[in-house]
Amino acid sequence: MHEVGVLKDILVSDLQLREEDIVPSATREEVGLDSLAVLELVTVLNERLGIEVHDYEVLDTTTLADVARLVVERQAAG
Repeated sequence: MHEVGVLKDILVSDLQLREEDIVPSATREEVGLDSLAVLELVTVLNERLGIEVHDYEVLDTTTLADVARLVVERQAAG
């Protein structure tokens, strides 16, 4: 899934998270995706991918796979 790769690139390059921590089953807390990082993530997703994702939606997710699924859903709807 291409979107997972894009999400991983954003998490590593833009948010400076550790690449080895970025696995689908990892929780937001395990990778260090706190509320401030979530705000930064949604800004990058919205600008780079041209989709509308809100911080509260990402905060409602549990794992990175859930975040990726949200991104895929938004891209499909757009």
